[in-house]
Amino acid sequence: MIAIVSPSKTMKEEPVKVKTTTPQFIEDTQILAKEMQNYEVKDLKKLMNISEDLASLNFERFQNFDKAEEYPATYLFRGDVFKGLDIDTLDEEDLSYLNDHLRILSGLYGALRPLDLIKPYRLEMGTKLPTDRGKDLYDFWDDKVQKSLEKDAKDNILINLASKEYSKIIREKTIDLKVIDVDFKDYRKGEYKIIAFYAKVARGEMARFMAKNKIKTVEGLKSFDYSGYSFNENLSHEEKLVFTRKA
Repeated sequence: MIAIVSPSKTMKEEPVKVKTTTPQFIEDTQILAKEMQNYEVKDLKKLMNISEDLASLNFERFQNFDKAEEYPATYLFRGDVFKGLDIDTLDEEDLSYLNDHLRILSGLYGALRPLDLIKPYRLEMGTKLPTDRGKDLYDFWDDKVQKSLEKDAKDNILINLASKEYSKIIREKTIDLKVIDVDFKDYRKGEYKIIAFYAKVARGEMARFMAKNKIKTVEGLKSFDYSGYSFNENLSHEEKLVFTRKA
């Protein structure tokens, strides 16, 4: 069983002593980084729809990409999902489990194991970056990410904890895995709704729950009970697990 999550824009560049691994698509990453070096600050601002300051930061990142410091992916990413994961408090066994059972989808790196060494960057999967392979990053990665997930998911189950922007890289009609989506909903004004911030944190908490309990089955996921969420059988079905909570 493999779970997928999205990366984060928020990063923390801080050295950490853990056993690391190497990204599997490093040659593709180099192609994209080289492509990004052709863009000036004003071009990045338009391409990524970001501020002048962020465009300047990422211009410098790509211009100096080859000599940039590297960090384990789950320690570098510090957005809402990774707050829920809380990687700093996981032990060696938990990290080993995560490296086998969690993948972080990435516009620049394709798919990452939690302990893969990566460089600070910003390149979202939805970026319309034209390359020799097509009009955007979905064309660039084609089915490479999907095939790697099929290879790594030993029991043919994929737990989707990623956003739509990133999970779109998975072609559910052709993937040789059973894809199970996971939703987290809060009770608001008489109905259960997905609240973006809470849902992002909960996705990370689910990954943490999997690591702490060494979950290997879909049935095991149903025991998730972090932050007041619980499995809602009435809202769930074979291809979607729904967890709900009331304030």
